[in-house]
Amino acid sequence: MEIHITHGQGIIKALYDGFASCLIIRRPVAVNWPDSRGSVGEYFAVSELSEKEKITFADSLNHALTDGTETEIMAHVEDFLHLFENGCYQVNLGKIPFDNSNFYMSRSLSDDENSDEVQKFSGWFYPFDDFNYLYTLESKSIDPERIKYYIDLIRKGGRPKPVVFYSLYHLDPMMSCAFVLDGHHKIEAYTRLKMDIPALFIVKDNNDYSSASEIMQGAHHLLQDFEFEHLFQNNDDNLPHINFLNDEILTHALDKMLKESERIDTAIIEVLIRHQTSGSADERKWLNKRLEFLKENIHLSFFNFRKGLNVYTRQYIEKYKTNAWFLKTLRNTIEMDTWIKETILSQ
Repeated sequence: MEIHITHGQGIIKALYDGFASCLIIRRPVAVNWPDSRGSVGEYFAVSELSEKEKITFADSLNHALTDGTETEIMAHVEDFLHLFENGCYQVNLGKIPFDNSNFYMSRSLSDDENSDEVQKFSGWFYPFDDFNYLYTLESKSIDPERIKYYIDLIRKGGRPKPVVFYSLYHLDPMMSCAFVLDGHHKIEAYTRLKMDIPALFIVKDNNDYSSASEIMQGAHHLLQDFEFEHLFQNNDDNLPHINFLNDEILTHALDKMLKESERIDTAIIEVLIRHQTSGSADERKWLNKRLEFLKENIHLSFFNFRKGLNVYTRQYIEKYKTNAWFLKTLRNTIEMDTWIKETILSQ
């Protein structure tokens, strides 16, 4: 069934900038992005929503999803869709195949894990299966008693249905995400019974990418510092187009990386170069402040007492008639000054 929403409240929406996806339910709830450093994996994190912040369905829709007919379910879906942003939605009942589907759940990290030298992401997976679904609840929010309730209900012949929101991006369909909006315990019950899962699918067609700035701002509030840094430094295509001059949130996040990161990737370097070559006095002023923070990076010293900061330097490759980036380690502030002059200010 196709439903057009023209006066949606915009409470629920999915964003995608060609690299990362972000689900919004009043505020950012889940972020998913690929690993661009040699792995074929993806990372995933969700926020911890309070009961007041969770979107709950009307009793009639909940009842229909538990034991209603298709007609009864569809009769209540359109009211629910008014919580979404405007657009065209395909709504249908179907099945999630048990044999070739994976459900990914993020978890909160303890302080011990955060302080570990090997930093661990709250969620990571390798999307090898045909169907991949991202939970919007953390693992600690899954109630074993609720799962047992649905197992008993299913064994007695009941077929409760979760709700899956799939935002389809025609420009990059392989990167589209399927988020489980409701019914996590139902899915857990079906998978433990090794059964296909009847579900309500809501699919939104998208022909354009979302604002990278909006996604990055949402992710900044949701992710831990090292997770956000990974997302930030790997979003090469979108980062240079963000208007940092008028974005205090992302500029502050950038400053923290310039001062504390062990590595400054090419995406950030391109941002600095862009402000150098813009010709704008305001952008040059913005750049000079960022360079001051970069010179204060905690991994540099006046001499060579620290392990150094990894950056990139551009070199011309005669064979390919083009410039390429090469990794370089700066050990001290003198080397940093030279690198800034040659890589940023000489452009």
